[in-house]
Amino acid sequence: MSQVIILSDSSPLGGEYGNMRYMGAYSIAGSLRKAGISCVVIDYFTRIENFFAYIDQFITQDTAVIGVSSTFLAPWVSMKVRRTNRSDGWNRYNSGELNFETGEELLLWTKTLKEILHKKSPHAKLVLGGVKSQSAIWRPQFYKNFDEICIGAADQSFVEYVNSILHSKQPNTIVFDDVSYIRNQIDITNKICPEAFWSKKDAVQKNESLPIEVARGCIFSCKFCHYDKKESFRKTTETLRAELIRNYENFGTTVYSLCDDCFNDHPKKVEAYCEVFKSLPFKMEWTSYVRVDVAVKFPHTIDLMIESGASGLFWGLESFHPEVARKAGKGTPPDQVKKFLIDFKNKYSGQCLVEGSFIVGLPGESRESILNTFEWIKQHNALDIAHFAPLSIVPYVPNLDKRQYDYADYSKNPEKYGFKNIRFAPLYWEHDFFNYEEAKKLAVEITNEWRDFKKPGILQTIFIYGHARTLGFTKDQTLKLFRSNVNMPNDYLEVSQRFNEFIKSYHSELLANNNINSTEFSTSLSAQL
Repeated sequence: MSQVIILSDSSPLGGEYGNMRYMGAYSIAGSLRKAGISCVVIDYFTRIENFFAYIDQFITQDTAVIGVSSTFLAPWVSMKVRRTNRSDGWNRYNSGELNFETGEELLLWTKTLKEILHKKSPHAKLVLGGVKSQSAIWRPQFYKNFDEICIGAADQSFVEYVNSILHSKQPNTIVFDDVSYIRNQIDITNKICPEAFWSKKDAVQKNESLPIEVARGCIFSCKFCHYDKKESFRKTTETLRAELIRNYENFGTTVYSLCDDCFNDHPKKVEAYCEVFKSLPFKMEWTSYVRVDVAVKFPHTIDLMIESGASGLFWGLESFHPEVARKAGKGTPPDQVKKFLIDFKNKYSGQCLVEGSFIVGLPGESRESILNTFEWIKQHNALDIAHFAPLSIVPYVPNLDKRQYDYADYSKNPEKYGFKNIRFAPLYWEHDFFNYEEAKKLAVEITNEWRDFKKPGILQTIFIYGHARTLGFTKDQTLKLFRSNVNMPNDYLEVSQRFNEFIKSYHSELLANNNINSTEFSTSLSAQL
């Protein structure tokens, strides 16, 4: 049995057909296993109808920690609503508490989980990590059942924390507003992109698509971004190739979501990694975040990415207003960006999906400017997926800045950019051109109009590409699931059924591979919606 149990899920944002696994929990699991600490990840945990009975089978007297990975948890929303309004997924993501509608529901769930945990292991800890763990900073009353909160990278500090618990030592923590946080100074000082070690205990299904980290951090410094900025920690080509070969030999994996804040941040990096991909004894397919500035300046890198298997690229375009884009951290003139998008469509349409994201509410940009951008997108039809979302700002906590969180400049210096009347829970901000509610309303209006114009299929972000391939759809079939709604009801039913079969197989195999003689359990789609 395992000393650490990690709960993870990203499926609510993918509706009834889910998403592929998220990397964070498995990165932590790999570090724990490398340190000799046994760990099991229970993925898609919100899909398990009788969850508490299921997890009880994994808990023993040796269980020291249950961790909850919060990054892609979100309250459930019906597919009827989601089909009408794509941005609802992200609105829902920023509502509620983790995957619950209210804080009271979260309190009850965590209380029950701890009671089950302590029946077998009285001194075990409940820990929250992942992006949404920051919610504990400004709404601590709903997170009091967690013994510790972990914000930011924790591949090394969480191993140190678990070792302290296992040896009955005082863990390295800091208390802030009555909430205990795991200190992650070791991760801040010794920044790495760790090698992942997928195990049979992870119940990876045959030919399953997987996430893989190639680098951490971003060498750029966009004013709205909360990721680690101005630096990138890259995995060596030797380590990356070894991981890809190992996953292929063990699981038959050939399709990946590359976990990298900006895959093409430097041409030398693109050249080196794409050569690795092309050298493999199998044809690789992958999706990732990319930046248009580098692609415009070094067009040969696009050819390399397509040749190496790029099947979906996510461009953070943000704005086509020259001055607004420049001040936000996107310096390439919009006319060059537009030409690039048209050229890409003409050359690579049918080979690689293109998703572009735009921010509604950047300081200095008017409603008219955003609508002009939208008209250009419709006229030239150069994107498979267009995503418009309101600008989000998180509360700035100086004690955590650069220690456990790399805050955006908009959060650190809002007055400098014209923000005023900023509030949180619920979020609200104002500047001379927009307030948050106006930005959110316009994002919804544009999204709905985009769907009426484009009439896309049921898959609505490139990061579901790998998941569709896991479910047995060919590349051509997967592209049609993105690009055509002609057979949407039938497609939706087929994808949902295949996903349901996938998670049932996964949860059964997870029990078997962890030597658990299971009592009856079931997964459910309808019970969660």
